[in-house]
Amino acid sequence: MLKHFKQGLSLKLQIYSLIVFICMLSFSVKVYTDIDSTTDYLESQMASHAQDTATSLGLSISSFLEPSNITIAQTMASAIFDSGYYSSIRFIDGDGNILINLNNPRYVDSVPNWFINFIKLKAPTMVSEVSSGWVIAGNLEVTSHLGQSYMTLWEHTKKTLLSAFIILLVSMIFAYLILQTVFKPLKDVEQQANLVTKKQFTLNHNLPVARELRVVTNALNKMVSNLHKTFETLTNQSENLTKQVYLDSLTELGNRKSFENHYKSVVDFLSDDEHISIMMVQLPSLDSINKSLTYLDGDNYVLSIANILKKSVKELNKSKAFRLNGGTFIFFAQHELSFFKSQYHKISKEIQQKENLKLHVNGIANISIASISKGVSVTSALSLLDTNCTIGELEISIDDKSETSLSVSQWRQLINDIIKSAEIDYSIQPVKKSKTINKQCYFEVFSHFIHQNNKVNNSHLFSMADNLNLTESLDKVIIENFIPVKEQFPNDLFALNISKSSLYSKSFINWLVVLSQQTPILQQNLIFEVNEFDLLHDVDEAKLHIEVLKDLGINVCIEHFGTSLTSFKYLQGLNISYVKLDGSYMQNLTDDPQSQFFVQTVNNICHGFGIKVLACLIENSQTLELVEDLGCDGVQGNWIAKPSKVEKKKYKSSKCMFTFCTETLKFSNYNI
Repeated sequence: MLKHFKQGLSLKLQIYSLIVFICMLSFSVKVYTDIDSTTDYLESQMASHAQDTATSLGLSISSFLEPSNITIAQTMASAIFDSGYYSSIRFIDGDGNILINLNNPRYVDSVPNWFINFIKLKAPTMVSEVSSGWVIAGNLEVTSHLGQSYMTLWEHTKKTLLSAFIILLVSMIFAYLILQTVFKPLKDVEQQANLVTKKQFTLNHNLPVARELRVVTNALNKMVSNLHKTFETLTNQSENLTKQVYLDSLTELGNRKSFENHYKSVVDFLSDDEHISIMMVQLPSLDSINKSLTYLDGDNYVLSIANILKKSVKELNKSKAFRLNGGTFIFFAQHELSFFKSQYHKISKEIQQKENLKLHVNGIANISIASISKGVSVTSALSLLDTNCTIGELEISIDDKSETSLSVSQWRQLINDIIKSAEIDYSIQPVKKSKTINKQCYFEVFSHFIHQNNKVNNSHLFSMADNLNLTESLDKVIIENFIPVKEQFPNDLFALNISKSSLYSKSFINWLVVLSQQTPILQQNLIFEVNEFDLLHDVDEAKLHIEVLKDLGINVCIEHFGTSLTSFKYLQGLNISYVKLDGSYMQNLTDDPQSQFFVQTVNNICHGFGIKVLACLIENSQTLELVEDLGCDGVQGNWIAKPSKVEKKKYKSSKCMFTFCTETLKFSNYNI
């Protein structure tokens, strides 16, 4: 109720309330005035009747006022009194003696006592002088009985209430029907406006009869149409740019430029002990097929390998495939080589199964794989892979003793142990507002699972958890254990990453709804970051779950935005708050006009939807200044502020207080 009050009372409710108030006021006034006028009428009637009775009875008994005849006078008075219309009849002679005294107690059986107590009728007493000859013998007093008047008033009141209620009811029904015809188009206008705020552009074809509403509807339709045209134009521009600059037209995989940007955005930011895996696939029979058969056969050859790599990208978390040139592919995986071996063997096996000895005279594919560490240039990596492919080296090209391989059952046991222990380290990195010094969009939270006092590689952990359907459980543990941190800093905005499984899981959404009701702190200043690839799996389903998150007060950010190399039209109707550009677009941004145009286009599109654009991996002042000039709303990177660990400090009360390990820069309430 409070939420609706903050949003404002609807016009419909206000008008209905006004109509009900006016009707009830009219009803009350009508009943009151009708009863009041009837009361006055009855009192005047009783006074007139009592006066007539006093006059006529006085004339009748004037001849029988002698002591010897007083009995006759009393009999005549009793005959009139017994009619029941009088409360009392008294005759007082000139000496003050009461010669006739008749009384009827006030009691009305058929009228409720509350009605008698609520409405007071005054019983009039009328006096008539009685003469005996030329001498005034005394005064005759006649007081009317209220019983008959109350009975008349009670019956009249019931009829008045019934008739007034029927009129009220009929009036309200007519008012409801009339207002419905007015409010329906107004409701359509309101719904259309709400859809626009949710990035959905729909036209209202039901034009209202009312001239004012028709003008508003036409104006809103025109605005929505213009927004939609602008959005279509910008998305088409960005789509064409993406295809021309970053996509291979045949396979729709990323091209060499896309690979180089992605390589630098990952490898340049590896820690000293981290490695990633790269696999090169070359097609040695492509030239012979193009020459001996047709280019269409050569394209089919290329597409068959591309489809295998696309399938593997969907199966392996944090992996991408690229086509560098005619017959050379790259499979990029953010995993240690020992972890990637199983996927490598699976890809090799699927490729070999497609080999046709008559068609592939030089073999179907040459494959080489390498482990890459920080500092290895893209030229060196490609040179190593190309050399191994040329000499036909299909085996792993480096020593893979850096990490002991685990079986599936061992991984399952490891993940279950991590979930049970729920031992997590958190670190944060601020996403700073553009062109400001000490203001943040939010703090991004990084989670690190601890097992036997050692950090577990997150890429490996979540990849195996995804294969074992355990990522949802990991997300739950992260959220539950982050609650104390959120309670410690309720006024700061934090962003947690959630996996693809959680995003599409109804059980996870229901669990989150229940948890947020039990822990209201989750309903304020919280964001979920979702990978763009995960979101594109089923946009319609994701849209429904995002709406639930928004109702809970949790905003959504799409991270690695632009890596899908697809149209941005999916943003239409997606009720999100932020998009975070993939770091690959920040590589050489100052020297790449095409990337600059892409970033600017993304800003134009998203700002038209009311979505804020964030740029990450900012490593120098030139890039920072450029992304701010291009319109980005927020920036993140080591040049802005490095991630800072969140430490738990235990006290005697066994409660934990969370602080951020910080060094130099100041952000929000923390020293970072």
